[in-house]
Amino acid sequence: MIPVHERIEQIRVQKGVPKAFLARRLGITPMGYHYLATGRSPISTDRLQVIAEALGVDPRDFLCPELNNSVSKGKDESQTA
Repeated sequence: MIPVHERIEQIRVQKGVPKAFLARRLGITPMGYHYLATGRSPISTDRLQVIAEALGVDPRDFLCPELNNSVSKGKDESQTA
């Protein structure tokens, strides 16, 4: 399983969002964001929500994307049945 901070960085890079933008949204310095992005500082659920909103994703996508995909597919299948 990929650590949360690494998953955030994967999504951030995929979406082309600058680190400085996320730092501003979180109200922290770029160095503060660096500590979050490298796993040196813990990421609170409040900050996780802010990051998710800034990236336009569901916060659960940072935790376990494989599980979320299977749960989402299961919901889709049960709704169409």
